Amino acid sequence: MSRICVTTATTVGGRTYRDRMTRPHVVVYNEVSIDGRVVGFDTDPSRYYRLGFRWRSGAILMGSTTALAFGPPEPVAEELRALPPPDRLPVVPGFESLVTEPRPLLVVSDSQGIVRCWQHALAQPWYRSIVVLVSRSTPADYRRYLDRRGIEHLEAGEHRVDLARALERLATTHGVSAVRTDGGGALNGALLTAGLVDEIALLLDPVISSDPDGQRLVTLPHPTAPGGIRLRLTDVERLDDGALLLRYATNPRAGPPTG
Repeated sequence: MSRICVTTATTVGGRTYRDRMTRPHVVVYNEVSIDGRVVGFDTDPSRYYRLGFRWRSGAILMGSTTALAFGPPEPVAEELRALPPPDRLPVVPGFESLVTEPRPLLVVSDSQGIVRCWQHALAQPWYRSIVVLVSRSTPADYRRYLDRRGIEHLEAGEHRVDLARALERLATTHGVSAVRTDGGGALNGALLTAGLVDEIALLLDPVISSDPDGQRLVTLPHPTAPGGIRLRLTDVERLDDGALLLRYATNPRAGPPTG
């Protein structure tokens, strides 16, 4: 998968400066109900991850809320101690074929420093290492905690993570050419409104979510241009239970307008 050159625009003192940068190919992947929810229905994790690993990605990108699912937070007293990396958990039997070398990076966006369960994440067998995306406003004590866990933190942005710059730095410093998301609606919405998504892959289950207020596939951080973000269907695969694997390419002009 080749890297993508995009142009960013920065306005300083009334003048607009445009810079070309290289970022990875980004695929948003998730399993959804007919009504667009990602919760409130039964799923088959085995099928979900087997299909997801079709994309040989250099990095898996998730938001902080998703990363909290790795396990309970460490006790505060333990956070203050430097600990050796934990032993990796064994690969779940039957999933051995999903582990290929080099294993992808796990990249987590956590500007506010809410993820405190890194010992559990480090034990996962699916990733070669972890990179946490932070901003200039990320608390210093959180950065020190990451240092004590031996976790790299990459700064991009002032008050929140600048995903465009973060992806650029992952490409230039880690050689990442392809990224697959494993996150929720907020991360997907932030990537889409920034024009950073190249493909959306949906595992569409033939079910209506039981949770009327459940999280959606996409939560936009702000309104987009009238007409929405247009997609182009590129592939449809029907699965045995009537589910569909849908693949869409994004419109290259779908990002936010620049002034």
